[in-house]
Amino acid sequence: MKALELKIHPPIILLLTIILVYGCSHYLPLLAFPSILFGLHWYLVVAGVLVSLAGIWEFRKAKTTIDPKSPHKARCLVSGGIYRLTRNPMYLGMQLIIIAAIFKFGNYYGFIALPCFIFYITQFQIKPEERIIEGIFGEEYLQYKKQVRRWI
Repeated sequence: MKALELKIHPPIILLLTIILVYGCSHYLPLLAFPSILFGLHWYLVVAGVLVSLAGIWEFRKAKTTIDPKSPHKARCLVSGGIYRLTRNPMYLGMQLIIIAAIFKFGNYYGFIALPCFIFYITQFQIKPEERIIEGIFGEEYLQYKKQVRRWI
């Protein structure tokens, strides 16, 4: 499955996952949420965008690449700001946006999409990135990995 590693931009995977969530709600309408939860999605979207932007901000401050298909272009190891809490804030933000979509479309079947996203991003994006970053930064990155969890 190495053919899928670092090939598809994560925002495209995010979009495909949201389409899956919508499809679940549209074609499997049997398990709908109570309507009281429907407004929750806006808070989750805002949180997801802010978490993702915090990660992008730290990369920009460090003047290193945010291109998820080119981790080999990293110029420095970013470990400050939100990266003290999670090694992958941009992907964590995407997870929050997916959860927002689940609440927006209001169907329990939508939760099927979340582990699919997590599996794909972990296997074909995060783990390959980690191998490359470890090759570049060595012991410094290994110490960072010991201190900060992959997700939260």
